[in-house]
Amino acid sequence: MTKLKRLQEGCRVDLRMLADRLSLSQATVSRALSGHPAIKSATRERVASAARELGYSPNSKARGLATGRTEAIGLVFPLERLLLAQTNFVEVLSGISDVITRRNYALLMSPFSDDEEAVLRRLASSGTIGGLIITRPRVDDPRISLLHGLGIPFVVHGRSDVDIPYSYVDIDNRAVFEKSAGLLLDLGHRRIASLNADLKFRYAAARATGFEAAHRSRGLNPVPGLSVQTPMTEQSGYEQAIRLLSSAEPPTAILSGSIFMAQGVYRAIREKGLRPGRDVSVVAHDDQLRGIKANEFDPPLSATESSVRKAGERLAEILIDRVDTGAAEPVTEIWPVELIVRGSIAPPPRH
Repeated sequence: MTKLKRLQEGCRVDLRMLADRLSLSQATVSRALSGHPAIKSATRERVASAARELGYSPNSKARGLATGRTEAIGLVFPLERLLLAQTNFVEVLSGISDVITRRNYALLMSPFSDDEEAVLRRLASSGTIGGLIITRPRVDDPRISLLHGLGIPFVVHGRSDVDIPYSYVDIDNRAVFEKSAGLLLDLGHRRIASLNADLKFRYAAARATGFEAAHRSRGLNPVPGLSVQTPMTEQSGYEQAIRLLSSAEPPTAILSGSIFMAQGVYRAIREKGLRPGRDVSVVAHDDQLRGIKANEFDPPLSATESSVRKAGERLAEILIDRVDTGAAEPVTEIWPVELIVRGSIAPPPRH
């Protein structure tokens, strides 16, 4: 059989036809063919058998040339995220890469240093990718309307307050600070500092809203000057905590936007001759990163928790399913966060 004839036969059946033949969704068939562990082995075997019988070959280069389908997705991100010594980006990337490998796709990473819009436009028109993942959305993110207008499948790690339907995976960032601040307020703390990211990012703005809501639901207001916007690094957490603890009226509790910052906060508290969890309470958000564990702090760190690696996995799953099936309906997921109480908090000390 010639190469051309094999190509022609391979093009007779597409994913939709195979799914119809099996009375399954296109997403299920696609996952079964890629060996997705969520699909039962019996279903995977049935799909594989039907694919062989009908001559369907989803991963052949010949079929890609014939149909115009590209089995690669793009990930666009600021170059600085790779240059940071402390970042959760590697965990997101690990989750994305794991699913892409299992689903027999390729990943095209496109870092940018200034003109992200130009990078997005170039990728969308290049024909080299089937869809895009973007991260760290702003409160009103212009990239979403841009990609929507370009007509390429995409998914966002996080949400933006735009009036356009789009797919995203996010956590309940309002609850991250609302739960933590509420816990501290109920313990009797009134001077609570919050170390947050730049409020231009939607997740940071949501956390600030949650911090205020926790106070107002108890008939209180946050203390002016104790809400800080700062990079999410250990050094920044240390510097801001030293500054706050050196003031005339220091906070009795510090709420940290990341576990990296919490490391710096602990260091600053000890440098001031104080004890975390006794003299100053600390709560943080933990992305469940490898190599840094909240329960291994001394004392163990109270934290809201959500796996950023699993978020990366889900981003890739959603996008590949959309590319495979051509589905237009957006997939939107907001994951709850769990607050784990450990030894880093106590009622405010009496003086």
